[in-house]
Amino acid sequence: MNVIFVIGIALITGYLFGKAVKYIKLPSVTGYILGGLLVGSSFLNLIPYNMDVALTWIINFALMIVAFNVGGELGIKALKRLGKPIVSIVIFESLSAFLFITFLVYIAGLPILQAFLIGAIGAATAPAVTITVIREYKARGPISQVLLACTGIDDAIGLTLYAITSTILQSHMNNTQQLAIPAIVLKILIGLIISVIVGIISGYIINLLAKYARTEIEYIVLTLGILLTFGGFIQDGFRGIELSPLLAAMVAGFFITNWSKKKKRIFSSLDTFGPVFYLLYFVLAGARLKVRMLLKLGKIATGYLIGRFVGKYVGTFVGGKISHAPATVTKYAGMGLISQAGIAIGLCVVAAQQFPTLSDLIVAIALGTTIVTELTGPLLTKIALTKGNEINAVSRTS
Repeated sequence: MNVIFVIGIALITGYLFGKAVKYIKLPSVTGYILGGLLVGSSFLNLIPYNMDVALTWIINFALMIVAFNVGGELGIKALKRLGKPIVSIVIFESLSAFLFITFLVYIAGLPILQAFLIGAIGAATAPAVTITVIREYKARGPISQVLLACTGIDDAIGLTLYAITSTILQSHMNNTQQLAIPAIVLKILIGLIISVIVGIISGYIINLLAKYARTEIEYIVLTLGILLTFGGFIQDGFRGIELSPLLAAMVAGFFITNWSKKKKRIFSSLDTFGPVFYLLYFVLAGARLKVRMLLKLGKIATGYLIGRFVGKYVGTFVGGKISHAPATVTKYAGMGLISQAGIAIGLCVVAAQQFPTLSDLIVAIALGTTIVTELTGPLLTKIALTKGNEINAVSRTS
C-alpha cells in the first residue's frame, strides 16, 4: 500500500461513483462520498485509515481552492443587492445551529461544557459541498449568493465559537478559577483581523503579478503559489494566536473578483484544475468515516443531527424574515446549509488532540454524523436550488 496507489484508487472510485449517481439524479458529490465510504476503512479498506490521514494535505489543499472560489462568488454588487439579509441570515443560522446542537446533546446526556464544544464544531457549513453543487448545476440567483456567503462567513463564526468554548472547557478541566475572557476574545479578534489582512495582501499580489501571465498554466501556478505560500505561512498561528488560512484565501478571492481586471482568467484557470482535488477531497473524506461510530452514539448522535438540521433551517428562516430577504431565500436557503466537512473535521482533529480524554467521543460525533450530513447535504442543496428556480434549463435536462 502506497500513496500513489491510494490516490489512483480514489480518482477511479470518485469518477465511477460520480457517474453512477447521475442516473438517479443525485449530485456528483454524493457519489464521491459514497465511493470513498465503500473503499475506506468501514468496508473494503482499500484506503486504510492511517494512509487516509497521511493524505490530509490533499484535503487542506482542496479547501484552499474552495475558499478562494467562495470568495470569488461574493461580488460586492450582488452582496449589496442582498445586503442586510446576508448579515442577518449568517448570524442567525450559525448561532441557531450552535444553540440547538448544544441543547439537544446536553439533553441526550453530555455535560454542558462538552455540549458547548460539540455545538461549536457543528456551527460551520462545508463550503466545498455547496460550491461544488452550485457550480455543477450552474445555479445563479439569491439562494446561491446567500449559500456562498453563509458558508464562507459562518466558518469564521464557527472557528470563533470553538476558540471560546474550547478555552473555557480547558480552563474548567484544569481547575482554573479565573477565566480571562476579555484576553481570549481579544486574541480571537486579532487572529481574524490578521487573517483578513493576509488575504488582502495575497489578493493584491496575485492581481499585481497576473498582468505578466500569458497562459492558463501561468495563471494556475501564480495563483496557487501565492495562496499556498501565505496560507502555509499562517497555518500554525503566531504566539498563541490562531490564524485562518481558509479565511485568508476567501478574502483573496473576494479581492480578486471585485478589483482585478484579470479575474475571469484567474478563476477560469482554476476551474480546469480544481475539480480533480475536489474529487479527491470528498473521496478521502468518505474513506475516513467509520459507520460503526455513528451506530454507537445513539441519542447523542441523533440529538446532534436534529439540532444541526433544525438549527440551520430555523436560523435561516428567522434571519430571512427579520431582514425581509426574498421569499425563496427564506423558504429554501436553510436546506443548502446542512453539509459539514472541512472545518468540522478540522476542528474535530484539533479537539481530539486538545482533549485526549474526550477524543473518542468527539471523533465519533463529528465524523460519524458527517456520513449523514454529507450524503443528505448535496441532495438538499440541489432541492433548494431547484425550488428557487436557480438551476438553468440546460442543467435540468443533462
